[in-house]
Amino acid sequence: MRLSTKFLLFNFLAKGIILLVFLAAGPFVLRYFAIKSTDRQLIEKRNEVLGIIEAEGIENFISEENPELGFGSYNILKEEYILLEQVPQAFESDLIFVEERILDNESVTYRVYSYAFEIDGENFLLEIGRSLQTIDEIEAIIFRILIGTVLLFFALSFFLDNAFNKSILRPFSQIIEKKLSHIKEPQQFSYKAIETNTEEFVLLDESLSEMMRRIQKAFNQERVFISHASHELKTPISVLQTKVENLFSQDGFSDEQMDKLMDMQQTIQKMKKTVNALLLISKVNNAQFIKNEEVPIHKVLEELIADWEAMALEKNIQLQFTGAENFVLKESNSSLCLMMIRNALVNAIKYTPESGKIILTGTWEGPHYRVSIQDNGPGISENLLKQVEDGTVFLKDVEKDKSGFGLQILYKVALYLRVKVEIKSGTSGTTVSFIF
Repeated sequence: MRLSTKFLLFNFLAKGIILLVFLAAGPFVLRYFAIKSTDRQLIEKRNEVLGIIEAEGIENFISEENPELGFGSYNILKEEYILLEQVPQAFESDLIFVEERILDNESVTYRVYSYAFEIDGENFLLEIGRSLQTIDEIEAIIFRILIGTVLLFFALSFFLDNAFNKSILRPFSQIIEKKLSHIKEPQQFSYKAIETNTEEFVLLDESLSEMMRRIQKAFNQERVFISHASHELKTPISVLQTKVENLFSQDGFSDEQMDKLMDMQQTIQKMKKTVNALLLISKVNNAQFIKNEEVPIHKVLEELIADWEAMALEKNIQLQFTGAENFVLKESNSSLCLMMIRNALVNAIKYTPESGKIILTGTWEGPHYRVSIQDNGPGISENLLKQVEDGTVFLKDVEKDKSGFGLQILYKVALYLRVKVEIKSGTSGTTVSFIF
């Protein structure tokens, strides 16, 4: 999982939990403060009623002729009421409670303040009630508002956090994209600093550049050594080859001596081939080939078929090529392209058994052009393929006499030309694909 995704999920979940707790507790907190406000208003109403009674007398509320009738007043919407009645005996009452009343066949829930008091030796009970329906309706409305607010907050938070994470982690993504993920050779590394004001990313960028400089230095030393060593070896090998060839022109050698001379000549040829391969790999690694040509890949395939069809016929191998779709590779090197594809074709002809079959194709696949060479030979071992991909050139399979130099050159050239190589091999054959 990407770091930005982890940040986004953490922020989203953390805020979500906090908001859900707030959402769950919101109605209870709202109802608590609404009830407290109602109780305060009921006490204020009580004080107002008692003030009116004190100023105007109890007679304005309870008639002396029919004191048992008391006094009652409801507003038109039955949201509030006041009851004042005379009670036969004194008792203490100063409390607030919730009670349902039936008014005109309608049940209404009230918050009631009950207060008992005495005037001129007579006992009275005052009740002031306020409907809770308004509080319930307001609570439902605010709860819906809270849900909408939370959902809107989630959506905005997600998009804003996502945008912020992408913005703040963009330098890190650029470091991964430009300096790590697509770098297969040290010379492809870009030392240009990534623009960022985050100290950690600046430190990471500088550390990578410094590490790559040390790696580049070690690679350069290795390549220089291989190049110089190969050049130094070419001269004594040529001298040995000349001396062996001169020996063949002399008389007096027995058959056993001639066989030994043939073995010496074959060994010298292998040494020469190895040195040339090392020189070529060194030149490719050091980018000594110019890439300024336009290479028609379809014509390269036609040329290879014309050059190697005879060799395939000698082994009774069917070399199938029905033509390739046109494709021109720009800013490349024609000799390297020819060498790259030729190595794959020559290996296929070399290791495909007699009466075998090789299929060469060049087709467009969406935005990419694919050249495939498919054979039904014994296949390439996974160990050999892995070593070649890892850059190990000094390989030797004593059973099949494979050095791996052909594949190594193929990989190095493809990397230099920015061509992707896919090799699928098994007991039923091998398919080498070049993706341009």
